[in-house]
Amino acid sequence: MKKSTPLYYVAELNLPSKSAYSIHVLKMCEAFSKLGFKINLLIINLKNKNQIFRSYNVKNRFQINSIFNKPIKLNFISRIIFSLKILFDKSNKNSIFISRSIIFALIASLVKKNIILELHHEITGFSKFFYFFLKNLGLINNLNYIFLNKRLNKIYKIDFKKNIILDDAVNIEDFKLTKSIKYKRACVYVGSFFEGKGIEQILRLSLLNKNINFHLYGDKQFLKNHQKLKNVKIFNFINYNKIPETLSKYEIALMPYQKKVKGRSSIWLEKYMSPLKMFDYLAARMIIVASNLEVYKHILKNNYNSILVKVNDDKLWSQNIQKLFKPNSRKNRLMNNAYKTAEKYTWEKRCKKIIHFGNQRFNYWLDL
Repeated sequence: MKKSTPLYYVAELNLPSKSAYSIHVLKMCEAFSKLGFKINLLIINLKNKNQIFRSYNVKNRFQINSIFNKPIKLNFISRIIFSLKILFDKSNKNSIFISRSIIFALIASLVKKNIILELHHEITGFSKFFYFFLKNLGLINNLNYIFLNKRLNKIYKIDFKKNIILDDAVNIEDFKLTKSIKYKRACVYVGSFFEGKGIEQILRLSLLNKNINFHLYGDKQFLKNHQKLKNVKIFNFINYNKIPETLSKYEIALMPYQKKVKGRSSIWLEKYMSPLKMFDYLAARMIIVASNLEVYKHILKNNYNSILVKVNDDKLWSQNIQKLFKPNSRKNRLMNNAYKTAEKYTWEKRCKKIIHFGNQRFNYWLDL
């Protein structure tokens, strides 16, 4: 793939957004830009491009184009219109497209575009029917895939030449801050408060560990429906550019995922997720206490770069957290190994793998 080859990332996004999806997309585009590629992000609607770059801590800037002049509500019809407006723009001829939009990828494949679909979860709803209808007719055989987890290919059974499996990633340059621990008796959680993320468990842990504070960043309104606890402080959502500085004030970060985890679009994620917060915690040299879930155990290793604890076992979680607030020789080892792990999962390394994959699929000469 030559660096002069037009590369488009198509995202069903209204920016700004609070979604992890938006972080993923912008950091991917930044990494392609760092590698010297001309990347153009095509989204639904954009407000204040310069502010977007600042709030996502994007230093290597790139082109962002809105397809609509105002935010729109997504449904099957609006997704088709969004896709057609992009695909029938003559300036996009002979380009390579990457997208997490199922409908866009299917239409792009139908009209024989160079397309890579990135899947982070199972296809649901009418998109699922549309996908298997076209697949069974052999009409989307030129579609290529990035799977977030190898389990996804067990569902879609794609030829190994047409897919690549890649976890999410992190820009470790964002986290090169000197740790200055402000909250020495606190655990931190940063992220959404959706079902299965473990927020209820953190509140239970706070009752069992009254000598420890629990700081949660995500949704200040959450406490309105819950008993106010003296050792729990809930902060509002923070922009991505504030996360490195925030994490630098803590040592211990929590990932209390449950057996069922729901995402922003009410899609169940527990079988396939590769949490962005996990990579942020690793890059920030956090001591991670996480649920012992199979989905990320190829990255998080117990007593190497994290402490993995049985799901929802409050007593065992309390014991492990309490140990970390006592003199402990393994703390520095856990933090250093966390950072070493993050170095293996950068956005640039991820994009290089995509470029190699695209080179094989689209017969372009690789130029890195």
